[in-house]
Amino acid sequence: MVIAIFDDRDSHHAAASRALEALLAGGALLSLVNYAEVLVQPASDERTLAAAADAVASLGVELVAPTPAIAHDAARFRALGVSLADGFAMATARARGATLATFDRRVRKALPHAGIELAQSVR
Repeated sequence: MVIAIFDDRDSHHAAASRALEALLAGGALLSLVNYAEVLVQPASDERTLAAAADAVASLGVELVAPTPAIAHDAARFRALGVSLADGFAMATARARGATLATFDRRVRKALPHAGIELAQSVR
């Protein structure tokens, strides 16, 4: 979701931008694993990396460090057919009792099996 907000070439950019205000009003969370994922492409240049980090910071999202329990859940969620990074997003949402904003079909399919709801703003 965060990658789509910042990448105007992403097929979900417009929908992600529209959902952003509702997400931020509810106190958005971002796993540090997913934060790193957002920074991968900009990391090839220090100025671009700094600008990307500043852009994420400007959103006011709470960055959440993984705990051992979150890591265990993330590993378990791999069995649901999601990437490890998506597993961390799911595990972080579950640990905090939060919904998850995603456009990824595999993650959407896995959410009910993990006891996590899809965020209303991306339905």
